[in-house]
Formats: sequence, structure tokens, C-alpha cells
Amino acid sequence: MTSQPLYNIPRGSILQLDGRELTVSVREESGYAVECKETGECFTLSLERVETAIRNRDCEIIKPADVEKRMALLEHTDGLEFVEQLSDKDQRIVQARLALVIAQDELRAEGVKLTQRSMNKGGTHRRLLLTRAEEIAPGHNFLGTRRGGKLASGFDVPQGRTLANYRDVYYRFEQNPVVLADRDRMKGRREPRLCEWQERFIDYVLNRWLDLRQPKLASVFKLATKVFHRSAREMAQEINFPSITTVRTRAKAISDVVAVLGRGGTRHGTNTKGAGSTDVRALAFGEKFEWDQCLLSIFTSGDGVVRAEVINPKEAPQELADNEIRRCWLHVILDVATREVLGWIISETADADHSKALLRMATRDKTKEKVRYGCKQDPAPPVRLGLALADNGTATRNAEVYASQLGMGMTVMTARAYQPMDKQMVERLFGTTQWDVLNFQPGYTGSRPGELTGYDPKGSAELSHDQLYGTITRYFVDEYPFRPHRGTGMFGATPRQKREEALRRYGPIEAPSQRSRCLHLGEKVRATTTSEGVRAFNIPFNSKALQDLAAGTAKEVTVHLDPDDLRKVYVTAEGDEEVAETRLSMTIFKDQSLEEAIEIMENAMASNPSLRVLHEENLSEAMQRRATESGFFPDSRDPLSYRKIEQLRRRADKLHQVEARPAAYIGGTAAPGQLMSRGRASGVVPARPAGTAPSKPPSASTPPRASTSSPRSAGQADGTPETGATSAPDPDDIKTMTFGPIKDSKL
Repeated sequence: MTSQPLYNIPRGSILQLDGRELTVSVREESGYAVECKETGECFTLSLERVETAIRNRDCEIIKPADVEKRMALLEHTDGLEFVEQLSDKDQRIVQARLALVIAQDELRAEGVKLTQRSMNKGGTHRRLLLTRAEEIAPGHNFLGTRRGGKLASGFDVPQGRTLANYRDVYYRFEQNPVVLADRDRMKGRREPRLCEWQERFIDYVLNRWLDLRQPKLASVFKLATKVFHRSAREMAQEINFPSITTVRTRAKAISDVVAVLGRGGTRHGTNTKGAGSTDVRALAFGEKFEWDQCLLSIFTSGDGVVRAEVINPKEAPQELADNEIRRCWLHVILDVATREVLGWIISETADADHSKALLRMATRDKTKEKVRYGCKQDPAPPVRLGLALADNGTATRNAEVYASQLGMGMTVMTARAYQPMDKQMVERLFGTTQWDVLNFQPGYTGSRPGELTGYDPKGSAELSHDQLYGTITRYFVDEYPFRPHRGTGMFGATPRQKREEALRRYGPIEAPSQRSRCLHLGEKVRATTTSEGVRAFNIPFNSKALQDLAAGTAKEVTVHLDPDDLRKVYVTAEGDEEVAETRLSMTIFKDQSLEEAIEIMENAMASNPSLRVLHEENLSEAMQRRATESGFFPDSRDPLSYRKIEQLRRRADKLHQVEARPAAYIGGTAAPGQLMSRGRASGVVPARPAGTAPSKPPSASTPPRASTSSPRSAGQADGTPETGATSAPDPDDIKTMTFGPIKDSKL
């Protein structure tokens, strides 16, 4: 069954739908066959789609007759369609002529027969017409009365034929007052004054002028006249080039957007000539935030004295030195709904560590900064962040920061590079901070290089890094939240007032999670457990959960530490699913941040050098006295002090022996059967002590005494058995030996 259309849309009508102009080709059973004027695409729109768009006021219908009338109107007025498109002077002229047209209608309605002759000067009905027009639109002085012999200024009323023409044109174009405006701008010569090749030369010059190198128009014009090619026929038409004045006039007629895009580039043209945005992008506090980094236009130093030294980039410390003159980076995170500044830090570089520190500041209390820098008002409270919007900078676009944001439950949105309109609110904050704060401080560099021609920013640097941070902190806490804001959706309210309204309308804010801050935004340290717990940055932590995780062994773990809160950390170990919550065991650091705790430890180690030398002398003297009085250390000049090691070495050599065999000796021997004989004939020779000479040399007939080698080797040397008999001993060598009683064992 074919549905009946609700609205009359004839063929040839134009539908302005979804930002496109669609021409209706034919009415079909299923809908309207349309054609897009811009792309030439043909498709069918259903009846429901068109009628729903008309009800929702999303579709404008222009009928063919209306199209023809509009084209005729634009042709008559040279492109003007409404009175508001005219200048104030032309609008006043249109009002006067419209009053004359209305006066004619009223007089005709009253029965007055108006003709062109009667409306001329001196005509019978002219004064009546002008009087009625003066009543309708007073102030135009249609009558032109005399004052003091001079004709008063007023509207110059034309003759009757022109007045009648005003009325005819007015009704021919359906009573649109714009047709009563002057058409003097359409007068003049219509054909071009320049020939074809001259127009082509002007286009050639302007195309060379619209270059990113931004050349001068006069220089381009001079060189173009030398290289522009003309044929003989073209030279016969006109031998001269167009003047530089004509070219300048054409250049001024080019749109500013086209000129900026051509000479400044797409990025610069988008930033300077791009359309703005008035979208309200967030309503609740903490729902969406923008964050960015900016290199501040100010030099900071400890004392303002310029110092120069050659440094090695690999060995130079990364911390900000008090006497170092440099520019700092400002990291800011801004709540979109209320324009409250949630966090701000300054650093020497723009990297991931400082981005995580900025997120930690936004999710923690900032009372410590308030007290330290003497702020009078309360800073923005900590909040759980929702949608994060940042650009493609290296400080925010990296795996570490993205992982931290996703771990905290945030939604990450990346803006386009060099597109300030994507995050216009935080970009505007940098400009406001520069002109309200930095511009009045010593060391200000200006908004661009070379802007301050007579001011030396480096030589004038006086603020230290901490002083600059204190100035910015007081501005973001005491001043900026209480200033009327004219941004989109603020309507002149202050950021603090907007925050109170958001809390009242959309409820309390979500509290941040301390556990998530430690695990995802904190610092990670590899450490080994001991019986006393675990140390991170030389700060001890311990708990029962940690001891259960370690199980009495030295276990390598990862410590997740929040640099802003040292009261507790979370410990994880490879292969263990449990996350052990561990408490600070050195309570002196309970109220300190990690930076403050490290500073305390460094100050304790770095003492006065001269005082340390004196302390070392006192310590050395006391230790020497104690060592001398103990008697443990003998005089180092005594040789006996060095013999103990030699004695121990000889004792150690004895312990290395594996077998014990008595040394070989030459003793008395006896023939078989004469072992128990005690006479001289028995041949028993008592043993002599080693190293003693015999009392009487042996006779020539006496065989030589055996060597001190082993009995087996001696016997084998002379071919006799090992227990073989020897020659009889000398009688003088035989001595009587007496042994005492054995009382103690010699083993």
C-alpha cells in the first residue's frame, strides 16, 4: 500500500537537509528521488525521513517558484537579499523610500487619484504625499522647510515617475524593502579593461606571491615581467604589463583566509583564521579535563647573577640548580566544566615523569602548597578524573602515561597536533598566565623572540625556581578561581562559583583511590625483602603481609610508592597474586613527601667540610687511645709481632701430611741365631744418634756403612736380602744403655 505524503514537495524543489542542498527529481512510491548539487550523487529519501526532518525543523523546502524569484531578486540587487546587508546610510535611504511607498498606498486607499504628474514637483498631490510620509517616518524632513534663509537638510524626494517606480518594484519582488536601495554600484563599465594575457599575468604573479617563503609582491612583480612568456599576437594586443598598483589592488581583494593559508601554511591559517567553538563540553566537576605543557616566557635564577660554564650533557645533573639561569616548563591540568586549575608543576623538561606528577597533584590535597606559599584561599579539592584530553606531545603521548591513565579508570582522548581549538581552554590559560603574571616579573622574555629589544631577560633574572612556583601557586589559588570568566558556558561566573553550581546540580564528586594512585601513578622500585621489611629509596617499610609474602626468605619484589604520601606502599612479587600493603616503619617521614624525605637524608649526609675534618680528627684520636689501652695490639716495630703467621703456617704444613712413617736409620744387625747374644762376638751394634760421627773410623777390612735410605732400597742395591747380616761392629762403638721405667704413654 502506497503511503500518502503529508507535505507538498513538487518536482524541482530544493531540500536543505543535513548541510546539503538536494534537488527533488521525481516523487516515487517509496519516497523522493533526489540529487546532490555539490557531489552529483543520486539516491532516494523515504517519506518518513523527510517528514520527520520537517517536523524537527531540520529540513528547509525551497519550491521552484521560490527559486526563480530568489534568483531574480539576487540579480536585481547584485547579490543582496536582506536590508541588514546594507550600510547604515543605505538603510536610512531605504526607510525613507519605503515611507513614500506606504504613503502612496494609503492615499490611494482613501480615494486620492495619484499620477506621476501629480507627484512631480509643483504637482497637486505632492505636498499631501510628503506630509503623509513625514507622519509615517518622522525625522527624514521630506518637506525641506527653510530655516534662516537656508534650506534645511532632508531627504531629496525624486520626481513622480521615480516614486511610482519605487512602488512597482516593491510589489514586484513581494514587498522586500531591499529592492528600494540604490544600484549605483552596478553602474560603470562591464567589460574587462585588461586583455586576456594581462589577466593571466596577474594570476601568475599572485600565485608566486602566495608562497610559504612569503616573498615581497614588488620583487615578485619585477622578476615575473622578465620570465613571463607572451606571443607576438598578445604583444600586438597590448605591449605593456599591468601596473604594480593594479596587482596590489587584486592582492588586497584576495580573502584574508586565502592569503594566510598561502603565505603562512595550513597549520598557521587554521590557528589564526579557523572557526571557533562554543560547545559546552562538560557539566560535572571532574567529568572532563584538559592538560598541556608550555615553556614559560621567563628566565629564573637563584640570585640573578649570570654564570657560564662548559658542561657535559651526559654528566650534568637533571635537577634545577639554584644558580642556573634557564626557562622552565609549566604543566597545567584544568577542569573543563568549572575552569578550576586542578594541578600545576614546573620542571626543566616535558616528559612522562612530570605528567604523572601532574596527575598525582590533581588527585591529592594541595593544602601543603597553600601553607608553604602563603595562600589565603583553599585550592581545588582532589577528584577522580574522568575523560582526559591532551595533544600529541611527548610528555602525554607515551605508553607509560597512557597505561597510568587507563589503570586509574580514565578515558583517554588525543587531540590533534597544533590544533588549539581542540583544547582551547587550557591554551587560553597559558596566555592569561603570561599577561597577568609573567609580564610583570624580572626576567620576562616576551611572547616571541626579539620582542623586547631594549631589555635583557637573562641579566635581569632574579626569581628562583621556587619563587616562581610560589607566584604561580598564589595566582591559581587566590586569584584565578575568583575572577569572572567569559568563556563558553561560564556567562561571567567565576570558576569557584561554577564549581559550587556543579556540585549542587550534579551531586558530590567522586573521591580518588589511594591504592590506584600508588599502583598506577606512583614510582616503582625493585628491592629485596629482609627480616626488617623492604627499603625503597633507602626508606624502610614493613608489615605482616609483607613478611607472609616473603616467607622468611630474601625475595625480590616491586615496591609501588606514592611520592606524595609515604605512609604506606604496595608490594608485588612475580608469581604471587597478592598485593601486600606495607606501612612506613620510620615514622619520622610520616608527614613528608618523597622529595622532602630525600632532602632530609641528603642534608644529614652533606655537612660542613671543615667541621667534618675536625670530627674525623677527634674520632681518630679516640680510636687510637682505645686500641692502645686494650693491649691487644703490640708495638708494630717489634719483630715478634710478625712471627705468629709463620708459626701458624708451619703448623698448617704438618696438618697436610696424610701418612706417618718413621725416618730410616742405620742400626746394629746380628747374624741369624745371634739376636739375643750380648757378647762382642754377637755383633750387636747399638744405634748412634743422628748427626754424630763415629768414635773410631772403620778399618779397611770393614765394609762401608749402609746409607740412610730405606732398608728395602739399601738391600736391593747390594743384592742382599732386606734383613741380611752385616759386618761385625767395632768393639769401641758398643755402649751400655739404661732405660728408665715407662710411666706415661708417648702416643
